[in-house]
Amino acid sequence: MLTRFVVGNGDRIRFWEDLWWRDQPLGSQYPRLFRVVLDKIIHISSILGSSRPFSWNFNFRRNLSDPEIEDLETLMRSLDGLHLSPSVSDARFWLLSSSGIFSVKSFFLALSQFSGSPQVFPSKFVWKSQVPFKMRSFVWLVAHKKVNSNDMLQLRRPYKALNPDICVLCMKHGESVDHLFLHCSLTTGLWHKLFQLAKMDWVPPRSIFDMMFINFNGFGASKRGRVLWQVASIAIIWVV
Repeated sequence: MLTRFVVGNGDRIRFWEDLWWRDQPLGSQYPRLFRVVLDKIIHISSILGSSRPFSWNFNFRRNLSDPEIEDLETLMRSLDGLHLSPSVSDARFWLLSSSGIFSVKSFFLALSQFSGSPQVFPSKFVWKSQVPFKMRSFVWLVAHKKVNSNDMLQLRRPYKALNPDICVLCMKHGESVDHLFLHCSLTTGLWHKLFQLAKMDWVPPRSIFDMMFINFNGFGASKRGRVLWQVASIAIIWVV
């Protein structure tokens, strides 16, 4: 999680489910207690009250077993140092910024530095290519799987997809965006012809999205070669 709550009066923070005490929600820290509470989304102020000593209104649905009583005692001891501020509202703290305030810059830097983060879409491959705008727009939709291939129609409007297992081009395999524009036997022939011009063999990538990350230098490593690769690949998608 990239945010955590700062407790004020406790009226807006859920006691069990929100991240506000230590590094996990209390429901995860004390799963045996969480299983037997009646109201799992109850707020802090409804359990602890607004002043000390706390009222401890947990409202369990049955009497607790010995292990559950031990968990409850541990929880109550851990919260002994908590102080509610009746005149201060609960707040949310953005962990990626020292000020606690969200900023696009801090989030972008975190994504850039986190090796396990998903790949950022290579927008320049599409929008900086020297092709007409309608071609760029269409390839953008293809890469994001927003075109009406048969599998998408089957999800949105089942009665409009006559047979989701047949590609409209090869009449064999299931029709999806990646199949239509990369893996279909007819489409693959176009891609092979393009790579034959560069005197190279070609193994189709897993998806259109992955294809746009390929640093293909078959047409040269110069700017002209990169532009030619962008134009040629987008043109094939447009033709298909």
